[in-house]
Amino acid sequence: MPYLLSQHFREKERLTHGLAAPLPIQMEAARPIADPLTGFANLKEFYRLGEPVVRECLSEGISCAVAIVSIDHFRRLNAVHCEETVAQVVKTTAARLGSACRGSRHFLARLGDEEFGMLLVGLDVAAATEFCENLRLEVAGIRIMSGDIDFSMTVSIGLAEVCGPETFDNYLNAAEQFLFMAKSHGRNRVFSDYTIALQAAD
Repeated sequence: MPYLLSQHFREKERLTHGLAAPLPIQMEAARPIADPLTGFANLKEFYRLGEPVVRECLSEGISCAVAIVSIDHFRRLNAVHCEETVAQVVKTTAARLGSACRGSRHFLARLGDEEFGMLLVGLDVAAATEFCENLRLEVAGIRIMSGDIDFSMTVSIGLAEVCGPETFDNYLNAAEQFLFMAKSHGRNRVFSDYTIALQAAD
């Protein structure tokens, strides 16, 4: 399933649990271009602004990759902690992503409750994998302090190299498939074509 469509169904399921389903025009009208919690672009803006950047990279021979960063065990986090603590986790993750991308052409978005998108411009798949691995380690070192609560957090990352005239959705879908692999292999890890090739060479 294309990434955009899968997110639509996930959002619809979340919003309509026990409620009447909103009309598409209502959902569209209520959706701002920026995520209010993090200030990042939302999913729609990630598509709108990301697609021309990918086309430019392909036409000029600039390396580029698309990544999806997902906060691990987010459902459990929601079940155990209060809304303020969950929001703190999201904002802390966003702040670390923003710090890592500052001063570059990289583009960030919040794609869903626990997922962030990164368009990594100027990095080939090996460099982008290293970038994501460093980011994963940085997040794993974060301690969340909320009242008497003190806990750590991790993220899983799926990364797809931009290497041909595919649609932006296809690249996001590829990143999502790598994310699923990262989750199924224990979470708190990065998966990409590059990591799979390294594993195969061992």
